[in-house]
Amino acid sequence: MSKSARLKKIKEERMKNDEIFRKKEEARKNAPSKAMKKFIRKESFWVKLVKFIMVLPFLYSGFFYGGITVISIFKKTIDISTYVGIIILICLIAMLVALILSFKRFYISSFVLSFISVLVYFLITKKYFVDYATGKVTESGNINPQYKYMIWFYPILLFLLCSFILLVIAVIRLIKKKRREIEKRDNAPTKSIVDD
Repeated sequence: MSKSARLKKIKEERMKNDEIFRKKEEARKNAPSKAMKKFIRKESFWVKLVKFIMVLPFLYSGFFYGGITVISIFKKTIDISTYVGIIILICLIAMLVALILSFKRFYISSFVLSFISVLVYFLITKKYFVDYATGKVTESGNINPQYKYMIWFYPILLFLLCSFILLVIAVIRLIKKKRREIEKRDNAPTKSIVDD
């Protein structure tokens, strides 16, 4: 083989390898990343429904009435200490983070965060609004239960319930995945002793 023919062959191989590399690079760029694949992975209708239901009490009881309460406390239209407003605001921010985590499918951390924030929010609003307002005696001498405060603040418990349901679903999926892996490992063909 002459030198020019050998150089031509080497050049063709390089071009072929460059073309293969270019195609692989394009395919890699166009392929979705692992994070995107995880995000695209379909969820069942029921999980989406639970997430939608979870948003409603947060918007109603947390964002709207919690926000109004915090603003009223900071503007001093309600005679409650400012630190209570700060705690309620922190709880609302923590609930928002828990909601975002649940949509990103971090159900365990979402539940832990929502459990703590909802519990603190619920106890504070119960103490400073429901129990306090219910304990007030009217002019007629009767105790006036303030159901409006219950309607404002108690639906946040539905937020916690939805977070718990998502946690249970995540744990069940994890258990099923582990069982499939164990079954796959146990049923995998073993190397024959005779083949050695």
